[in-house]
Amino acid sequence: MTTVTRRVALASGAALAPALAVGGAARAAEDPWARAAAIVARIRPPIFPSRDFMITDYGAVEGGVVDCTEAFRKAIAACHAAGGGRVVTPAGRWATGPIHLKSHVNLHVAKGATIAFSRDPAAYLPLVFTRWEGIELMNYSPLIYAYQQEDIAITGEGVLDGHADSAHWWPWKGLANFGWREGEPSQANARRRLFEMAERDVPVAERVFGDGAFLRPMFIQPYGCRNVLIESVHLLGSPMWQIHPVLCENVTVRAVTITSDGPNTDGCDPESCRDVLIEDVVFSTGDDCIAINSGRNQDGRRLHTPSEN
Repeated sequence: MTTVTRRVALASGAALAPALAVGGAARAAEDPWARAAAIVARIRPPIFPSRDFMITDYGAVEGGVVDCTEAFRKAIAACHAAGGGRVVTPAGRWATGPIHLKSHVNLHVAKGATIAFSRDPAAYLPLVFTRWEGIELMNYSPLIYAYQQEDIAITGEGVLDGHADSAHWWPWKGLANFGWREGEPSQANARRRLFEMAERDVPVAERVFGDGAFLRPMFIQPYGCRNVLIESVHLLGSPMWQIHPVLCENVTVRAVTITSDGPNTDGCDPESCRDVLIEDVVFSTGDDCIAINSGRNQDGRRLHTPSEN
């Protein structure tokens, strides 16, 4: 038997302390929760200049009857040209087609305001470069869209109403419980054709859908954007996926309420994105609450961009 005195034990412990410290640091580096904290610490929402651009100053008329698409476009263009700020939708109901955000613009939907999106598919033309169920194509514009922009936001306590229901958008899924009837059109043929095109590496510019294809648009899709914030708004009646950032970096989705029980109405689907924080969100959806994606099948392998952090 070997006897170890207290003095020897203490001396041995002191000698081992540096090695234990190094080992502890290594374990901390391997701890996924420690890594998560570091990711959260570097995700910073964009900051905007203290300037407001009221949509009413650009021709918007409250009431939900007059089409305010052009007013939103003009207000966003003016805000962008001035170097950024808030495009403010005041209390009331405002009818519009698609809204395309530009860099340094915060679309602020005030408490008591509802942006009511058109149910007319033709309003979402011309086609835009988008991603549908993980595959790139040219399709209807998302209801709110941004392409290769930075420092963009959708904030406020108001409502974004996609106006989808069992008579609009949802029947295109081809399911009777969402309003489809035998003999009516559905997305099935176009979806099959799109998937086949992707497997054959057909150039995206030739994957032209839209009118007559019945592939529903996404609700909010920032595509290839940096520094994105979506905060506090309430989403209703989405045609399909609701918050769908694609190829984005530094994204915060916070305190949003999502209420849509239609087909494929996923709540928040980051796809091929890096550094994303989703917190304090209330989901009531007809499909996934959160689904993390990185493209699909051959198209996903071609793009070779994972979702991470």
